[in-house]
Amino acid sequence: MATESIPELLELLLSALLAAGLTVGGALTEQAALAELSGGVSAFAAWEVYMGLVLLYAGYTLGTRRVLPALGSA
Repeated sequence: MATESIPELLELLLSALLAAGLTVGGALTEQAALAELSGGVSAFAAWEVYMGLVLLYAGYTLGTRRVLPALGSA
């Protein structure tokens, strides 16, 4: 039984780390986009805003669909 739970625990840990990394990366990208937008609207700033939102959404989705349900059932 213990050997079955180790891979599941590692998967949960990696999923949690990935969700946290995506969320932090998205927040930092959004912060950079806001700094870029303070100098004026540019295509690069718009791209940063878009990519930041994509990273935030990916981190949120991974966290709510894989990590939180696994923690709730533990």
